[in-house]
Formats: sequence, structure tokens, C-alpha cells
Amino acid sequence: MRLPMLRPADLTAEQEPVYRAMDAMVEGEEYAGFEVRNAEGAFVGPWGVMLHFPELAQPLSRFIDLAQRLPGLSERARQVVILTIGARFNVAYEMYAHARLASRAGLRPDQVATLCAGGRPSDLAAEEVLAADVATALTAAGPVPGPLYDAVIEEMGQQAFDAIVFVTIHYLALGALLNAYDVEVPAGPASARKQDETTV
Repeated sequence: MRLPMLRPADLTAEQEPVYRAMDAMVEGEEYAGFEVRNAEGAFVGPWGVMLHFPELAQPLSRFIDLAQRLPGLSERARQVVILTIGARFNVAYEMYAHARLASRAGLRPDQVATLCAGGRPSDLAAEEVLAADVATALTAAGPVPGPLYDAVIEEMGQQAFDAIVFVTIHYLALGALLNAYDVEVPAGPASARKQDETTV
């Protein structure tokens, strides 16, 4: 990473409450299976970047929390959107973390691999294909095509479309942070061991 890794002892008074909030957040089960802190207690991934910007981290975290709670989208479709965005911009940490979450949501390893390679598995459910199509359209120039918008509304409903849009915005923002500061995927077995030890 292009920014220093911040251990708990390195934090400023402004960073400490952000660290504590992140620490509480990543104790959730959804953060199990991939590394969020290193052996010295420094956050990795997007958290490690956001700690450097405590005033921005708080409203961004609030937006992320609200976006994650939007109804209408299955967890499988949500992970398809995230991997579509991660692959489109080659966001290493995003694909590393969400490959595990996508598997947990029920996507097969071959489907996850295809999505991470920028492809589209041929046997996705109809709503997952539509979700990926919207996410892809949002990374191109111009509005979402009318026929695609109509198909999503008819098949999935307005809430699902809205959720796809805001999940896409969420992961575009995190992807920009991760790529700007060249956040790498944590190294192999040591990461898994640390993950088990911290139960994050």
C-alpha cells in the first residue's frame, strides 16, 4: 500500500474513534474468511486507507452502511454486482474478499472465477444476469439503456434496481480508493491464520 499501515499505537486522536468503529464493525460474521487486520493490528484493505482520512471515513462509512441495507437484492446477485465491478477495474482486494463472500452466498468456484476474470457465467439466475448488466452499464458512458431498465423493473422491481445502483456506487468508491493507493491482497497462509485468531 502506498500509505503507511497504521497500528493502534500510531493513531492520532482523530483516527482512534474511527479505528474503534471499524474494529466493532468487522467483528460481524460477514467479515470472516479474509484478512481485515494484519498481525500488528493495522487494518488492511479499504479500512487501512480510510483511517488516513478520518473526517471522510465517517460519512463514507455511513453511506456504505445504508447502501448495504437496501432491500430487494439477493445476496448472490449482490456479490455478482461486486465481482463485476471488481473485475472491471481490476481491484485486487475487492475480488480477494468477495470471492469468499460470493462462495458463501452460493456461487460455485467456477462461477466466481469467471466473474473475477471479467466474464459472465452462462448459468447465472436471471436476476443475477440483470444485476450484472446494470453494473456493467453503469461503468460505461451514458444512461442505463431503456430496455435494460424496463427489464429490471419488470423482473425484479424498483427496489432491486435502486439497490444495484447504490451497491455499484459503493464498490466503485471503494475500488477507486483501493486502486489509488495500490492496496494489495494479503499474503497467503499467514493471512488465514491471523483471520482465524482474530475471528473477524
